[in-house]
Amino acid sequence: MEDFQKQMVTMWRSSWETYVKTLSTMQEQGDKMLELFFTQSETLQDEAKSLVKDWVSNIKEAQKTYIQTVEENLKKIEDQLGKK
Repeated sequence: MEDFQKQMVTMWRSSWETYVKTLSTMQEQGDKMLELFFTQSETLQDEAKSLVKDWVSNIKEAQKTYIQTVEENLKKIEDQLGKK
């Protein structure tokens, strides 16, 4: 039973790492697209650009907190299974 639990946690860890890499890649591409849009668009005012950049910054901070929380909890699970 313990081997099965460890295999499940290993699978969760692998899936999580793939998810984080995908999320990071998508975020980078989104940042590039947004920056390109800002440089090519003259219709947006500086206030709107600043608002969008602040919004993106808040999303990144929330994403960072989420990733840290999941990482900490996965580590706790791995530690608990390692004690058995």
